[in-house]
Amino acid sequence: MIFAFTLLLPLLALAVWAFWHLSPRPADPQPVLWFNWTATVLSLVVCVALVIYVRRTMSSATDHAWWPVVSAFYGLVAIPLCLAVGAGIRRLVFGRREAAKPLEISQDLSKTRF
Repeated sequence: MIFAFTLLLPLLALAVWAFWHLSPRPADPQPVLWFNWTATVLSLVVCVALVIYVRRTMSSATDHAWWPVVSAFYGLVAIPLCLAVGAGIRRLVFGRREAAKPLEISQDLSKTRF
């Protein structure tokens, strides 16, 4: 379990960093900022809902003392997944991070053998 936590905690940090860092920067950044905050809060709401679900499910089981550990695993997986779905939706709605640039060749390749 400790090994799984050491893998999932950096994954969570990477997912949050990537979600916010790879956000598009249009001329008017306000709608994108609102979308990012909404997706982040929604991922936390999903995490809390999963914690409540695990608590209710495991309360009558013989291993009911482990519900915080199991719910932590659920949360560490659910938040990056929610942010990934949010990033996909953000890309569909707001487009790419920046416009694609045409390929420029800076050297004369006429005498190069391929």
